[in-house]
Order: sequence, then structure tokens, then C-alpha cells
Amino acid sequence: MTTPLRDDGGGGDPDRRDGSDGWDDDWVTVPEEEVRGPVLSPPPDTAGSGPRCPGCAALLPSGTSRCPRCLAPVGGGNGGGDGGAVPAGAPVVLHFDTLALSLPVRPGEPLRLGRDAGWAPASAGALEDLSTVSRRHASVTVDPDGTVWVAEETDGTLNGTWVNDGHLLPGERHRLRDGDRVRLGLRVGCTVRIAGDGPR
Repeated sequence: MTTPLRDDGGGGDPDRRDGSDGWDDDWVTVPEEEVRGPVLSPPPDTAGSGPRCPGCAALLPSGTSRCPRCLAPVGGGNGGGDGGAVPAGAPVVLHFDTLALSLPVRPGEPLRLGRDAGWAPASAGALEDLSTVSRRHASVTVDPDGTVWVAEETDGTLNGTWVNDGHLLPGERHRLRDGDRVRLGLRVGCTVRIAGDGPR
């Protein structure tokens, strides 16, 4: 594909006495790659099998804690052999920085976040006076394979749920990784800690 550019013939003076704008009516065709630069493709994988990055699926060197291609953290620094899943029994904790609150997420037991004491008993006491958090806001779960997920309730919330800078759609699960920031509404946020790393 090519992009047409105007050729001013070396002129371009808007105050010309002959009344022209200094542009002639010819177009010069310039190849697209000269306008945008070459399209770079990711480097090819050098081997066919082995641990892969949970973020971009690139093959990982043994023992790495971050993907060299996309810099995504690799589950617990174990080289990513589990695809970024939480090792069996490893703790998953949400650290609410402004509330001085830490909530564990246990495999098979959804951690419900909201102001409804019957629906979200672990978090309701700390969130009950925060009107920007819905009564039934979101849930965090750990699947049997160790992957961690957050989902806003299917009915939606008034002020939304965010992971890092991305807004979640109601009822849609989003995968969480160590260090992710989850925000409930406008003012309440927490950091996800996996495998006992603790707050940084």
C-alpha cells in the first residue's frame, strides 16, 4: 500500500504574488514502509517445546522470573513451567492498601467483594461505609489448576471494576497475576499477591 503526499516543488510560500498557494497539483506516491517504517515481527521461538510465558506464550529460558519478550511475571519465579498458574497450596492474597486489610483467596471458595454481609462476609465489614463499592461488586476465585480470576457481578456495578487500567465487563472473568491492581469503584483498590510474595 502507498500513501500519497503533496509535492510543493520547493515552494510552499502562502504569500506568493501570483495568488497560488505554492503547491502544484502533482502527487508523489511514497511506499507505505517509508511512511510508517518496517513492520517488526516478534523473534521466532528457537525451540518447539518447554515452559511458555503466561502473557505472550513465548518460550521461556529455564529459571526465569520475567518473560524476556513481554516482561510479564512468571508464576513464582519457577520458570513458568506451570504456565503462570499458582502452585498447589500457594497463598493468594488481596492487599487493600487504604484499608489496612488483607484477604486470602482459597481454592474452590470464591472471595466475594462487596458491602452485603450475607453475600460477602469476609469483606463487607471493611467496605460497609464505602458507597462507591456495590453491595455485590465482584468475586475472586482460584481454579483447581491454580489460575486466579476476578469477575464483576453479572448485574454490573454503579462505579465499575478495574484491573490495572482495564475496565471489566459485567460477568466476564479476567485472569489475575501477581502484582495486578484491582479497583472496586473509584476509591478502593487492592494489589494481588500470589505465592506469598507479600506487599512491595
